Order: sequence, then structure tokens, then C-alpha cells
Amino acid sequence: MKKQFKNWTLFFILGLVTIVLGVAASIVMMTSVSAPDTLYGMFILLWMIPVALVVIIDRILVRRFGNKAVNKIQFAILLLIVLLWILRALANLIYS
Repeated sequence: MKKQFKNWTLFFILGLVTIVLGVAASIVMMTSVSAPDTLYGMFILLWMIPVALVVIIDRILVRRFGNKAVNKIQFAILLLIVLLWILRALANLIYS
């Protein structure tokens, strides 16, 4: 049972969650009677394309370099994004 979860990475899990929640939200919005809600549902579906590309690239890299190496890089990317958010919040506090 444990063997099937061996090749999961951070971006793969986040990508799957994003795709499932995004498709569900877009279906709910696109069945609405409001035109802006329908357009926003279509907009969400368009943003599923880059998410699917990231998941596909993640699977290719895991097959080529292995799970541990890819996970290290993905956590480094995630930490860089968090650092940039913190710097932006500090800059907003200082210059506003």
C-alpha cells in the first residue's frame, strides 16, 4: 500500500488539488444564470492549462531524476516564493 505513494511530489499533489477544485468551481459557476459568473468559470478553466503543464513536467522530471531530487527543488522554489511574499509585505508596510 505504501509503495503507490512513493513518487508523489509537492507540485503533483498541489496540481491535482487545484485541478479538482478548479474544475468543480468552474462547473458550478458556468451553470449559473449570471454572465459574469459564467465568464469567470471559463477563466478558471483556462488557468487549468498551466497547472496541467506543471503536473506533466513534474511527472517527466520525477521519471528522469527521481522523487527526492525533484522534491528538494520544488521545496526550494516554494521557499523562494514565500520569501518574495514576505519581502513584498515588508515593502508595502514601509512604502505605504
